[in-house]
Amino acid sequence: MWVFGYGSLMWDGWERPLQGVRVDRASLPGHRRSFNKGSVRNWGSDDAAGPTLGLESDAAGACVGTAFEFPDERAEEVKALLKKREGGSFCFPELHVRLPDGRTVPALTPVNYRTKRSYIGRKPLVARAAMARSATGDSGACADYVRNIHRQPRTLGIEDEAVEEFVRAMDT
Repeated sequence: MWVFGYGSLMWDGWERPLQGVRVDRASLPGHRRSFNKGSVRNWGSDDAAGPTLGLESDAAGACVGTAFEFPDERAEEVKALLKKREGGSFCFPELHVRLPDGRTVPALTPVNYRTKRSYIGRKPLVARAAMARSATGDSGACADYVRNIHRQPRTLGIEDEAVEEFVRAMDT
């Protein structure tokens, strides 16, 4: 079984205890990163949600991230961990991911629900960037979260224009 990560799943080592093997620079066609999920616990509060990373459909785009391969016998354990980690605002459809060797595999991919109150992708980018500047939650300031999302993929050689644009708007 495969899982696709495009945010913190890419770098925090969550896969190791479950015998996951990482494949960096996998690509999810037809999608892009977006700070479109409002965190009201880790990076924000009920009064001031903090924008966190999700996916948006983008016919011309491709989200470059990390694919993780797991032994089939770990599938239920992997799914349970992902559901607990990502929370009730995410579903995990199998989307087709292109691996660096050219193969395409179905991978569980965290996608935030558009029907939940936590979906903030309809707000203009500048409004979400302003939210990130002011929001703070149990894990700290949302602006620090955004800067980490900006910095960490670069360590894997991944630059993302949507993330760059969000950081520029947040720092304006």
